[in-house]
Amino acid sequence: MFTSRFSSYSFYALLLSILLLSGLSIMLEGCTKIVDVELPDSEPLLVVEGTIRNGDTPIVFLSKTQGYFDPVGDLSESLFLGGAEVTVSANGVPYLLDEICTQDLSPEILEVFGTSLGIDPQVLADNPFCAYTSFDEPALIGVHGVTYDLHVLYDTLEVTSSSKIENIVTIDSTAFVIPTTAPSDSMGFISTSYTDPDTLGNCYRWASRRVGVDPSFIYPLGSAWDDSFGNGTPLTFTFFRYAEDFSEEPEGEAGFWKTGDTVLVRFESIDRSAFSAIMTFEAAASAQGNPFAPPTNVKTNIEGGL
Repeated sequence: MFTSRFSSYSFYALLLSILLLSGLSIMLEGCTKIVDVELPDSEPLLVVEGTIRNGDTPIVFLSKTQGYFDPVGDLSESLFLGGAEVTVSANGVPYLLDEICTQDLSPEILEVFGTSLGIDPQVLADNPFCAYTSFDEPALIGVHGVTYDLHVLYDTLEVTSSSKIENIVTIDSTAFVIPTTAPSDSMGFISTSYTDPDTLGNCYRWASRRVGVDPSFIYPLGSAWDDSFGNGTPLTFTFFRYAEDFSEEPEGEAGFWKTGDTVLVRFESIDRSAFSAIMTFEAAASAQGNPFAPPTNVKTNIEGGL
């Protein structure tokens, strides 16, 4: 009798196991179902990266947007486009910018151009691109308080923009600060102090460059802010060192400056439209594709493009 009861129990246990495994396999099959999503095609947009600063001439780079799933291919085909008509207007007078393509420059001129951009001339030689600037037009040397209008025509794409060089807000002081968390007493951060004017709406941006180390000024994430939390008061910000893209940091030195570094600090007053574009861009970049991060619509101060 014992053997008979045991066999019956084993049979039902086996049957239950089979049913459970079958149900689990069906669930797993459902979880791995492939869903194809048809993404609508969109027309390419012109992407404009342009700057004009107090005492400097404008420089403009052009590229085009690319589909998310499009093959990357040769980046030089879509980045830093040549053949466009780019004008900048100062006080209502338009001036045509000169097109410069690195593949057309002599090694000597390429050296000067690379130094002015903060880019290794060899990188420019290996990766040719075009930019737009002015060499001999005094009216295009940036002056604070002046609004500059941009107009770009490339093939059938046309974009416009406008930006004002805001009044200069000077740095009161800078300091090398060694935090208690530093790996050694030779590593630290940089603090910058300034006094915000009593007019609401001032916007700022901060960058740094190690002389002889960094090829250009580096803007950290969080480089832009406004005076909504400290209008008309003295303020101090402390910044960690942000690494250049794709660079390798010595172990234990990431985020720190070291004694012996010679550091240039750039403190910029920017207009509200540029501030909004930079803020939303940095918010999107800081998410790094995190699916749980809140969505961010990157704003632009370019009409007809990005």
